[in-house]
Amino acid sequence: MHTKQQVREFLGPADPARHAVVPPSPLTAHDLILRAEDATAIPAGPARRGASRRAMLVGAAAALAVLGSAGVAQVLRDGAPTGAVPAQPVAGTVLVPVAYEVVEGEPAGRQLRALAARLVDGPQDATGGRYSYHHTKSWGGAVMSSQEGHTMSFVRERRHWAADDGRRWQDDKTLGVEFADAASREYWSRRPQTRAATPSGTRPPQGIQEIPREPEGRPLPADRAELARWLGVEKPAGELAMRVYHLYSGSYLVPKRIRADLLTILADKPGFVWRGRVIDRAGRQGVAVTADLVPPAGEHPERAQMLLVFHPSTGELLAYEYLETAPKRRVLHYELVLDARRTDTVG
Repeated sequence: MHTKQQVREFLGPADPARHAVVPPSPLTAHDLILRAEDATAIPAGPARRGASRRAMLVGAAAALAVLGSAGVAQVLRDGAPTGAVPAQPVAGTVLVPVAYEVVEGEPAGRQLRALAARLVDGPQDATGGRYSYHHTKSWGGAVMSSQEGHTMSFVRERRHWAADDGRRWQDDKTLGVEFADAASREYWSRRPQTRAATPSGTRPPQGIQEIPREPEGRPLPADRAELARWLGVEKPAGELAMRVYHLYSGSYLVPKRIRADLLTILADKPGFVWRGRVIDRAGRQGVAVTADLVPPAGEHPERAQMLLVFHPSTGELLAYEYLETAPKRRVLHYELVLDARRTDTVG
């Protein structure tokens, strides 16, 4: 049973918001996972803004679910409250999985070690600048889902600045919607109008806002063995791929030496498959690996594949894709890391 349904049945008639139309949560699936990891003493990225009552219930359940691979997949799918309807017939793209150069891939160890050995400096290796800066774009972090399983995902763009003293600023924009499949687009296009659920109705543009300081956390490990423990190499390859995604999409700027160590750590982990050259959704050329995420038998029907796209010269992460492979084949989450570097300005 899905997490949201368990919560709803537990509350029953005592739920004061059971008839409310709830807009998508200000927390993305990424944020909920980071909050859950904080609760289990796993180092993670920055703290986020507060969530609605329903989102906090889902986040509390996620703190338990994230400990298993099935739970990780469930958190990504349940990253926002559901049940609201869009305001008008919806125009949006049906997401298509990234096309691989190598369909029948081989173990990725040899190619990842070769990439690690030839890395060059990237924008994040420059030492100047008062602030660390991240610019990301994502699909699937905020989702509306029907009882039949038809999903509509909001396209989110985020810019984030952090000073060395802990002060942080953020600029979030909702750009539109995307769909996991054509049936979902057709379903949501037939829904009656409810303005509160449209992308523009979730929250008016606010521009750059200062956000609460990040709770003090550990810096990136400088030692390769410590980095391997930090990433959780004892976990299945699919979960390790998610930790790499969290690392790059959070508040860290990953220097070249640590990028090389990370690639060799992945090279030593069974389960990563080489997919060769790919083009991400921003039109950038990269090289990709995949890892399967399989839940424990009998718990969830979903089967998934995690895709990591690396820059072919700098080794930085360009993109991440969470692809459901069964019972349906559809993209449920995707993120682009568009920029990561030091800067002297906020804005």
